Parts: sequence; structure tokens; C-alpha cells
Amino acid sequence: MLHVHGNGQAERLPLNLPVWVLASVWRGIELSYGFYGTAMVTGSQSEALDADLVAEAQAVCAAVAEVRAEWQDRTPASEGAARAELVATARHALDTQRAPTA
Repeated sequence: MLHVHGNGQAERLPLNLPVWVLASVWRGIELSYGFYGTAMVTGSQSEALDADLVAEAQAVCAAVAEVRAEWQDRTPASEGAARAELVATARHALDTQRAPTA
């Protein structure tokens, strides 16, 4: 479950890019809308997340931070290219994390 501010955009809260990327990756599509303000990820029925989902959320947040740091020296070609890069990087991070270890 992803709990987001219901009126964050209208209240001019900042875009929460890591949450948008996480939701896009978990849904399997690039969402056409953003999330604004703080968010909370919980298990079903507001129970705690299991360790695998915690690790996934952390991996996506780290991937977003890494890409945004790279953008300090390299500006994306367009907004669409930026979104695609974020989602692809997050998917790669999750694929790496989910890969079986030998």
C-alpha cells in the first residue's frame, strides 16, 4: 500500500519523485500523474512491510538519488527522457536486487 497526500499538488507540496518512480515500477507502467508531499509505504491492512519490499523501496530511492546526482553534470534531453531514465534505472536496480545469488 502506498499512502500519499490527497491534496498535495493543490497545496503546492514538492513533487515526490522517488515515490512516483516506485509506484511506476511496482505498477509496471510509467504513471501519467505525480505524487506530492510525503508518502508512506505499508503492507496490506497497514501492516509492516516485509524485508524484501523494504529493500525494493530503498533500492528505488537510491537509484533515483543516483540519477538526480548525475543530472547535476548532464541535463536530460527532455522531460520524457528524464522520466524514462528514472524508471529504467529503478527497474534495473530491482532486477539486480531480485536476481538469485549463487
